[in-house]
Amino acid sequence: MVTQQRPAISPDQRLNTAAGSFYLQRLPVNSPRNLQAWDAADELIHDYLVAHPTISKPLLFNDQFGALLMPLAHLSVASVSDSYISHRAWEHNLNLNRLPYQLQSLSPLDPLPVDVDRVLMKVPKSLSLLEFQLARLAAELPPGTPLVAAAKSKIFTPAVRDLFQRYCDQVEVSLAQKKSRLLQARFKAVAIDDSQFINRWSVPELNLELLHHAGVFARNQLDIGARFLLENLPAAGAETVVDLGCGNGVLGISYARTSPASRISWIDESFLAVASTRANVAANLDPAGDRYQALVDDCLSQQPAQSCDLILCNPPFHQEHAVTSHIAIQMFSDARRVLRQGGELRVVANRHLAYHQPLKGLFGTVRQIAANPKFVILSVKKR
Repeated sequence: MVTQQRPAISPDQRLNTAAGSFYLQRLPVNSPRNLQAWDAADELIHDYLVAHPTISKPLLFNDQFGALLMPLAHLSVASVSDSYISHRAWEHNLNLNRLPYQLQSLSPLDPLPVDVDRVLMKVPKSLSLLEFQLARLAAELPPGTPLVAAAKSKIFTPAVRDLFQRYCDQVEVSLAQKKSRLLQARFKAVAIDDSQFINRWSVPELNLELLHHAGVFARNQLDIGARFLLENLPAAGAETVVDLGCGNGVLGISYARTSPASRISWIDESFLAVASTRANVAANLDPAGDRYQALVDDCLSQQPAQSCDLILCNPPFHQEHAVTSHIAIQMFSDARRVLRQGGELRVVANRHLAYHQPLKGLFGTVRQIAANPKFVILSVKKR
């Protein structure tokens, strides 16, 4: 039998706590080495697990790269995240540690398991996503179900604490340890109003009606970077188009209106963004058979090479609480692989991010289409 070799792992990718010793890598695996796959809040939950060894049916929320999952992998675990990258990271790190597992991977809109004896949560960056998660848990789990939540101390703002008080009883927050805190509580019985967590607003100048699920970027108004790119869209006529990092889908929807014969894919790593886009495509475009599709993906990792003529992109520079450019650079690299010869990638970005440098390294010539005091629009073509 051939033994599978582990990929190269550096010492700073090993998490050592009282709950065990685990290899943990961020995805993509070429992420900046100064960004760890765990933080002190994960370590606080590990300490809690050691002190409560009788947990048998845990439900995890917002476990970004599997730090919460690793010491529980021997149990039947359900884990919920809006991030497709997180879903991939769980399996990657379980396999990296050669752990057998029974993992139920759930998106935020999937039904929750009912036989849960503890909820373990990393507090997300988005306040609207946190409230949506707490509301669903309070509505669907038996009253009194224990909750343990952890985050950096600065995340536990008065607004965040108020949300926990709204949906939970017996809320207690620990003293700070390594600039992080642990919150313990028990869920109340609170009925949920699903419509409360869906925002709807219009863009009259574009004749658009947009729907947003909780946690989706630019949830209350049109993002100013997207607006600038909408003013500088490429000419109609591209046969196959991708709106990469689509968010609410507005870039691809607007291009589809000017180029109704185009085949368009909207791609994002957020399940809630893709759900929002599907609703917005249905509301703002005529039915188009299989010409329109919205997909979850890690950048363009599942898309075939040389399959696209135009990619529109408003890339993120955050991964939850981490400020980073590596996701944008992965988007650019994937775009080069997926574009056909002569295909175009058009990007809007904050001026200070200097994306022209990695784009030049990948594509050669970079053309500036437009600029204002805050944003720049760049165009590159695959030669």
